Amino acid sequence: MAERGVSMTVTYVLALGISAALIALLLAGAGTALEAETERAAERSLEAVGQELAGEIEAADRIAVGGNQAVARVGAPRTVAGSGYDVAVRTECDEVADGTGCLRLDAHGVDVAVVVPVSTAADLEAGTVPGGPLEVVAADGRIALEVSER
Repeated sequence: MAERGVSMTVTYVLALGISAALIALLLAGAGTALEAETERAAERSLEAVGQELAGEIEAADRIAVGGNQAVARVGAPRTVAGSGYDVAVRTECDEVADGTGCLRLDAHGVDVAVVVPVSTAADLEAGTVPGGPLEVVAADGRIALEVSER
């Protein structure tokens, strides 16, 4: 009878070990899938924000022709996929074939960067601003991105 007690204990310990290993594998796989989905969500969000900013920059450029001044407020989100991001205005971009300027949006919490081309007649003022509500200021033949006070 003692042998039977030992075999039940061994069976129980083996079942617990196998269950623990399966749960660990399941959690590791779910973590990887969650990370990949977070990166995809951040990339999609950055693309949307970048396209909106590029559109506002190009619209302000058209309005500011002939010495006019234009200010466009863009209600961009402060975070994408749960992390902050930066918007860099570049006058020359290796990622863009025709040599125009671009916006490079970099997320902080995930390894995601998006480049959006911007075509303007006025000169882009290079610089980096944090993501969030921004203003596009077009005046005196220059266009700049600034953090919105509102």
